[in-house]
Amino acid sequence: MREPIRDNPPPRVLKVSGADIELGNFVVRSDDPGCSCREASRALLAEIKGLPRRELYRYNSQPTNWQSVVYGARPVGGGALHQGCSFDDHDLPQDWGRKFLAENGGCVYIDLDHLELCIPEVTNAWDHVAATHAMYRIARSALLSANEKQRGDSKIQALVNNSDGQGNSYGSHISFLLTRRSFENIFSRKSVDLPYLASFQVSSLIYTGQGKVGSENGSLQAAYQLSQRADFFESLTSLPTTYRRGIVNSRDEALCGATGYTMQPDSYARLHSIFFDSTLAQGSTLLKVGVMQIILAMIEAEQRNASLVLDDPVEAVVQISQDVELKNCVPLASGKRLTAIELQELFLQDARRFADEVGFDGIVPRASEILDLWEDTLAKLRAGDVHLLAPRLDWVLKLMTLERTLDRRPQLNWGSPELKVLDLVYSSLDDDGLFWSYQKTGFTEVFVDDQRIEELTETPPDDTRAWTRAMLLRCAGDDVIDTVDWDVISFRLRGPRYWPVTRKISLGTPLALTRADSESIFRRCENLAEVLDSINVASCQPITEDGTDSSMSACQPRESIH
Repeated sequence: MREPIRDNPPPRVLKVSGADIELGNFVVRSDDPGCSCREASRALLAEIKGLPRRELYRYNSQPTNWQSVVYGARPVGGGALHQGCSFDDHDLPQDWGRKFLAENGGCVYIDLDHLELCIPEVTNAWDHVAATHAMYRIARSALLSANEKQRGDSKIQALVNNSDGQGNSYGSHISFLLTRRSFENIFSRKSVDLPYLASFQVSSLIYTGQGKVGSENGSLQAAYQLSQRADFFESLTSLPTTYRRGIVNSRDEALCGATGYTMQPDSYARLHSIFFDSTLAQGSTLLKVGVMQIILAMIEAEQRNASLVLDDPVEAVVQISQDVELKNCVPLASGKRLTAIELQELFLQDARRFADEVGFDGIVPRASEILDLWEDTLAKLRAGDVHLLAPRLDWVLKLMTLERTLDRRPQLNWGSPELKVLDLVYSSLDDDGLFWSYQKTGFTEVFVDDQRIEELTETPPDDTRAWTRAMLLRCAGDDVIDTVDWDVISFRLRGPRYWPVTRKISLGTPLALTRADSESIFRRCENLAEVLDSINVASCQPITEDGTDSSMSACQPRESIH
């Protein structure tokens, strides 16, 4: 049953999004293909310029005796330590060597020996697609530079995928801005919000998956499935991201300064989604982010349909992922059984109704275009015209490639190592990457043009705090940058009598200190100290006599909460 439209709707906020994407990285060697993910991730990170600059820890580049996968060496996944390896304090760090990029306001770092790419905050799904591909370009450039320094026949490989074929998964996370009230409703107050969100995510695999040969983690055997992550979810919700993974992650880390941790209903929170696959096709990425924005906007408005809740989302995620024909039914809590397409169509119907009666204006940019693309995709899936979606959806394009290979080489089958190689090569960032080959021929569907991708490689988004973050990094340089995080930057300036003074700037509100708010400050100020003073005034942050901010909270933007 759908919730009735309320006379006094809850506060809502523009669905700002971000993403962090872990790469599969390793070194291919003809003499010894042992574990080299540590070496590869650090070599890639060293080729990316960012702030603050810190000397990388020394690492042992000698390969160990880990069993290699069919294509290169076995990456670390899930934080697991494998027999035969020894590690020191810096071998498997989480969030290691973080660098923020002065070019676009994003960042890179190493997480459990994977290079992790983080896009700057964006306000719409189209910029999310562009920023994601911008970070892929930055990683690809680092890959080419790092390989120029490799000796002999060694070669670093970097894959935009989510599992190593040996039972380990590495993440692809998306973040969405929510009101604190909505976050509390999902995880501690409302009985419907969490299973409703989980049921939407699980059924969305039909257009968000990258596709995968085989199965892992004790899952039922499958020749091919829609999602690379599906085998690794073991609970409805969880705080950890590397074990006992939950479909809906409960991490409460707003990255919005002090305002993110208050219990006030108009303060901010961040939904940290670990469910989705890394995607390369622009259509998959646009749908993954845009439709999720729509569903979260409905949850935030407390308009959700309890009749769409799955009986067992954890079991359903594998059933849907392994259903390449898209015909199997999964049980709802009501006892009704529906296919994933039918369930998604009901979510779409509710979203259309919400658009007519409440609206997404100011909350989900270009919502009508997202709804149309969602509807068109579901219609083609229902009609059985899956092949028509190969230019739009990763799992379909990959499946088409693999089936063509099987047709041309009848001696192969779904268990052949050659097909697993093609699965991995599909996501390669190097010249051998199959997705990029399709893109170069003009086969893939384009939603964001090359010019916008290049812009977000070199410049930050105008309409979030990422713009001011990037400009501050450019203005300051490495000499005075102490620490950088999403919501705060710390500087060490020369004070009276050359005594160092610490200055901190809060970027606590993702929708404040945009280009419109800050550009005039950078134009008129002659030095960094003046810039910091002016930004503090603009963001309502008092400054103590020694120049240290006495408050780490920023003012709420006047028009960000609706």
